[in-house]
Amino acid sequence: MKLIENMMSAVFEIRPLITQSFMQRLLRQQPVENAVIELNNLLATQSILTINSTDLAAIEQRYGLSLSQFMLNLEEFYAVYFNYQLTNQLLVGNGLAELNHLRTLFQLPSQSVEMIHNRIGEVAYRQRVEKAIVYGQVTAEDKAALLELQTVTSISSELAGAIFEKVCRAHLNQLVKQLSINARITPDEEQQLQRTVENLGIPLSAEEEQEIERFRRYWAVENKPLESIEVAIALQKSEVCYLHVGSVQWYEERATSRRNNYYDHYEFNRSFDLLDLQSNSLPTQKETFPILKRINIGELYLTNKRLIFEGTEKVTSVKLNTINTAKVYKQGISLNKLTGKDMLLLMSHDADILVLLIQRLQ
Repeated sequence: MKLIENMMSAVFEIRPLITQSFMQRLLRQQPVENAVIELNNLLATQSILTINSTDLAAIEQRYGLSLSQFMLNLEEFYAVYFNYQLTNQLLVGNGLAELNHLRTLFQLPSQSVEMIHNRIGEVAYRQRVEKAIVYGQVTAEDKAALLELQTVTSISSELAGAIFEKVCRAHLNQLVKQLSINARITPDEEQQLQRTVENLGIPLSAEEEQEIERFRRYWAVENKPLESIEVAIALQKSEVCYLHVGSVQWYEERATSRRNNYYDHYEFNRSFDLLDLQSNSLPTQKETFPILKRINIGELYLTNKRLIFEGTEKVTSVKLNTINTAKVYKQGISLNKLTGKDMLLLMSHDADILVLLIQRLQ
């Protein structure tokens, strides 16, 4: 038997009955779907509390059926009215009485009512949380409204807590993206974010913490006075060191691989992830080097005058004013110099900071 679906508006609207088919007129039968339509029209024309079981029995007798066989439609009637009451904040006094009366009138199973309340209540609760945290905080008034909504919708504390956390995390994630759109976080923006975290009571994820720290460091490298570090290597007069990175591998690109001895180190078709230091988007582009030769392994130092590579075989320095461009990858940097071969320096960390420092010191 085909059920009537999607037949109701915001509350209930009068609908015309379905015309009898030729065979139904011949057999003196009424379209059974009209039983549901008559119930809908009853709800549309009478106050909920004035409708009683006698009215429903009259419809059942007229069509020779039980309305319980249209349980999906009865559940939908209840769901539409529940949603209407909830949306218009009428779930108190007569509004609550009307809803309970409808539940009893339709003899709805408790599990059906619970399912309806959870589904509609979850949406309503999520929308109310989104409204509450739009400015990054939840006021005492918001908390009271959320607790009341949880009560009238009968959603569990566990579900309410899960919804709140999910919405807050989405808000924080969006705020982090918004504040760090240019891959920088200023001290004021960091304080704004921290206030939001404290007000919502939801901590940032480990990934978000790492992003904030990286973008905060980018801003500091470009705007705050640089702090020098003590190093063991000999520096020139008036030369200071700002960065030291260990276990750096120095490679150069080759057109062909020609081994002079067994210990020559070549790498083929190695790909590296390009980083955009002006955007918080994740790296998507790769650059592939067909043939690379490892020149040396050692320690890298950046001073206010030069880049110093202290390798196992020799010490090499590159003056900052001879570096044409510096390209950064997740795995390291490549230096294009005014003279000589390009250098590919692979390192496990601080490649991005190294490029920003080179750009500032040039």
